[in-house]
Amino acid sequence: MIEIRLHGRGGQGTVKGCQVLAKALVEDGKYAQFIPAFGVERKGSPVYGYFRIDDKAIRCNSQVYKPDVVVVLDSTLTKIIDVYDGATQGAKVIINSRVDPGEIGAPANVAVATVNATDIAFDVIGVDIPNTVMLGAISRILPEVNKEVLRKHVAAAFGEKNALAFDSGYSQVKF
Repeated sequence: MIEIRLHGRGGQGTVKGCQVLAKALVEDGKYAQFIPAFGVERKGSPVYGYFRIDDKAIRCNSQVYKPDVVVVLDSTLTKIIDVYDGATQGAKVIINSRVDPGEIGAPANVAVATVNATDIAFDVIGVDIPNTVMLGAISRILPEVNKEVLRKHVAAAFGEKNALAFDSGYSQVKF
């Protein structure tokens, strides 16, 4: 089982993006589970998500305490939340950031990738909603995610501009 913890802000599309990811995984024959968690339900407030992927039925229904993957949709959250908390040895971390992965200052036990999802979203879809860009990055670093199936679901849920943003997220991840 792959356990993923997501950190975002209200209005960035974390929840809707994860719903689309779950649909794509199920269509591809996998099991997926998403549990959203909100503090204050308003735009800009921190939002968490707990996501699981497996080849067999997922029985646990709890938060993800030891993530194999951490996805951060807003790099400013790294200053107020320990996004690396509990990350397993070798965990993959994807951060929406303009800086290179080596400049992030992450703990030695994780592998960091960055993608400038904010600028891509502005350039391609005209708004600061980085979820589809980050879905592209997720499909790049997780071989369990079928890129073509997920892209199809992104286009169906959000439109072709977002599918193009997905493509940019996939191709512009820095390792």
